[in-house]
Order: sequence, then C-alpha cells, then structure tokens
Amino acid sequence: MITVSDVKQYLYCPKIIYFDHVLHVPKPPDQKLETGKEKHDLITAKEKRRKGAIFYDPELDQAEKMFRVALESSILSLRGILDYLVKTEREFIPVDYKFGSSHNGGVHLNHKYQLVAYALLVEENFKTIVRRGYIHYSKDRVNAQIDIGDEIRRRTLKMIHEIGQIIEEEIEPVGTKNPGRCTDCEYSRYCIGYQSEK
Repeated sequence: MITVSDVKQYLYCPKIIYFDHVLHVPKPPDQKLETGKEKHDLITAKEKRRKGAIFYDPELDQAEKMFRVALESSILSLRGILDYLVKTEREFIPVDYKFGSSHNGGVHLNHKYQLVAYALLVEENFKTIVRRGYIHYSKDRVNAQIDIGDEIRRRTLKMIHEIGQIIEEEIEPVGTKNPGRCTDCEYSRYCIGYQSEK
C-alpha cells in the first residue's frame, strides 16, 4: 500500500519512490519536517477555534470540521492522513496545509495531485463524490481551490498505478528533468543521474 505523500514525491521525482520503497535507503532526520509538524499543530489549533472554514465562505459557517483524518482504501492500495476535512450537508471538502509559498498564487503540480489522491480516499471512505478541495499555503496566505473532475481523477489513478508498478516490479524510473530539484535531495548521493551531472 502506498501513501498519498508518495503521489506528491512521484511528481517531484519518480526516483524518490524507488529509493524509498525498493532500495529502502535510510533518510536522515528532517528538521523541516519537525518544524512543519509544529506549524501544523498551530494552524489546527487556530482552525478549531475559528467559526467557518480556513477560507471564508458563508455556506461553511455551520460545517463540521474534522482534523487529521486517517483514510485508507484497499481498492486503491492507498492510505494517508488528511490535514482537514470540511463536511456540509451537501459535500465533503478536503483541505491540505502547506507551509511554503504558493506557485504565484496558484498550486504546485505535485500538491494538486496529492490533494486529488486525498479526495479519492474521501470518496471511498465516505461513499461520496468530492467536487472541490483546497490547499492552504501559509507562507503567503493563499487558499487555492482545486476543482476535481473526471480527467484529473483518471490521471491521479494512473499515477497511483505507476507508483505501484515501480515498487512491485522494482523498476528504477527516470528521474526529474529539473536538475534544480537534485540540489537539496536527500537521495542525491545515491542517484546515478545526479552523479553524472556533477
């Protein structure tokens, strides 16, 4: 079973899946991750006190708010912990917190597909259809709405399948085409593509 974070990592660089799930390369402690958890707890505490949702919408004033929602699907072979789920009489709205900046007021591609993977899990677990979700970028205070239609669902399911293939068949995929991503990568010393570029 893969995680929703694997979908995000796969889009950032497919080799991360290979190093993590096939080679089981140990990761050094991540200071950014610890800081992220602290910020996450702070935003969650504020959101619990706030009337309505993190993004102002009068329709959501009476919405039920659920935090750190554990989701799993054996059909999708996928699991994850969603930061925040808004439930109204008409819909479920997944929300993912990000502590960096948005992409010029919009969404980073890997974050978009990560949110759609959460939406698929919400649909499976709550027997509903998710039409929209939000990514909250705390650094520049952007709440980006993602419309969830059939095409993006299909693409996300295809990615989930491709990630599963890498792990099951132990296939080393081609890495990212963006060499800037290799600079701070925790796997760069194991990556042949990165070594040959040095």
